[in-house]
Amino acid sequence: MHAISQSAIWVKEPLADTGVVIVTSAALPQYLIDKLHMEIDDWDQVAYLVVQQSRAFMLDWLQFGSNPIDAAPATTCRASQLLRGVSKGCFLLDVEVSPIPRLTWLGSVCGHPLRVLKLEDVASHAAIDKQVEEILSVTRTLVKSGLQERCFI
Repeated sequence: MHAISQSAIWVKEPLADTGVVIVTSAALPQYLIDKLHMEIDDWDQVAYLVVQQSRAFMLDWLQFGSNPIDAAPATTCRASQLLRGVSKGCFLLDVEVSPIPRLTWLGSVCGHPLRVLKLEDVASHAAIDKQVEEILSVTRTLVKSGLQERCFI
């Protein structure tokens, strides 16, 4: 894991050919985070970001955006620093349990297309295993869509 700040950690950093960044809150069950990481570990087209302090992370971005005079590269917000290495066509997959999505603003930081996947709040490992399969299914679809767009442009 690579911490960019106290607010977010790359569980799996993006590579040049990454087509999807899975974004979750650290509030999700650790079993889900670990299981998902294991499932995508060898998948070069997928990166994984865990946001630990979503409110502080968003406020940093909003504060930076409200003061464009200070928009020097050395003073970019943490979210910009984090996402600037992710290609523009890469999808962000926001995996949420909360009834109100809390991380959708990340798509606005650098203009990445964003999709939201709402999960039910569950506790059993069997139910979480099913959720991980659901996340992987959506991820496969997004990776395929991104590859198709690159091939036909």
